[in-house]
Amino acid sequence: MTGRSRGAPADEPLGSVTRPVVDDSSVVPACHACGSAALTRVRLPLPDGRPAVFASCPGCESRAWYVVGGDGTPLGPDGSPRGGGGVGR
Repeated sequence: MTGRSRGAPADEPLGSVTRPVVDDSSVVPACHACGSAALTRVRLPLPDGRPAVFASCPGCESRAWYVVGGDGTPLGPDGSPRGGGGVGR
């Protein structure tokens, strides 16, 4: 065993080898239920193939999908519109 020390990791945004880091805050600026901007956002296609952003709120645990280039309507995992605020938990 060698005495190699590990340095601190570089301050780089995490991403994927196959997908570049993308800022999707313009697609989903805030949680549809509580208004928090501190969301986890992941780009995933809906079952019908439309590009979408999955957004999860750590504050209220709400989650929804949003079509990229859409009107900002929160959707369910099947692409259908969600109901009123707080739905999607």
